[in-house]
Amino acid sequence: MEHLVTNIQRMCMQDGPGIRTTVFMKGCGIHCPWCSNPENLLFEKEEYARADGKGVYGRSYSIDELYQEIIKDKAYWNPDGGVTFSGGEALLHMDFLRALFQRFKDQGVHLAVETSLFVPERLVQDALKYVDFFYVDVKILDAEKCRTLLGGDSMLYRRNVDTLSHSGKKICFRIPCAEQYTLQEDNKELVLKFVKQYREIPIEIFKLHRMGESKYQSLRKQMIEDDDCSDMAFKDFFEHLKQQGNHVSVIRL
Repeated sequence: MEHLVTNIQRMCMQDGPGIRTTVFMKGCGIHCPWCSNPENLLFEKEEYARADGKGVYGRSYSIDELYQEIIKDKAYWNPDGGVTFSGGEALLHMDFLRALFQRFKDQGVHLAVETSLFVPERLVQDALKYVDFFYVDVKILDAEKCRTLLGGDSMLYRRNVDTLSHSGKKICFRIPCAEQYTLQEDNKELVLKFVKQYREIPIEIFKLHRMGESKYQSLRKQMIEDDDCSDMAFKDFFEHLKQQGNHVSVIRL
C-alpha cells in the first residue's frame, strides 16, 4: 500500500481547534455512497481529466518531506491550532504516520484526526499515543446495512468508539445528514440511541453537499443524486439530539 497525499489544505477553521493545516491521505477502508472525496477512496494514484488539463491524484512523500512541507505553517497555528489528518481514512496510514506524529509531538504541535473508525483496533491504540483530538463519524449503525452500504464492520466501529471514549482524549462526533441514509428512520433511531450513551461527547451535524461533484466528473464517475435532507428533517434530528441531553451544533463543510 502506498502512503499517498492528495492535498495539504491551509488555514482551515473547521478541522479542529484554532487555525489548522489539514492533510488528506489517500485510501479508505469503506465506501460511503455520499463521499465528497472520491479521489481518496483508493490507495493508489489515479489519473484525472478536468477542463484545465490532466493530472494525477496522489503524491508520495517521505516522512521528512511531508514534515517540512507542513511545519512551515507553524507560525499560523498559535496559540491553539495545529495539524489535522483526514482522508480517506488517515488511521489506515499509521505505519507511515507514526514517525511523523512523533516529530510533531516533539515540537509540541496539537494533532487531530478525522476518522470513520473502521480500522483495526491496534491502529486506534497506536494513534492514542500521539493524537490529541478525534473527529469520529457516526453513519450507518445497523450491522447488515453498514456492511452492504459502507463495507464496514459495525461491531468493530462500536468497540473503537468505546476505546476512545475511555481514553481521556477529546472527541467530537460528526453526523452527515441524508434522509435516504443516516436519517432513514431505523438508522436515525439507532444513531440517537448510540450517541445517548456518550452524552459527554459533543456532536456536529451537517447536511451533505455536492462540492465533490467536479472530482467525480474528473474521475469519470457519477455522484449519487439521492443525498437530500430537508430543513424539517434536519431540524427534527437536531431537536431530538438536544432533548436527550446531547450537546449538538450545526456546521457547514
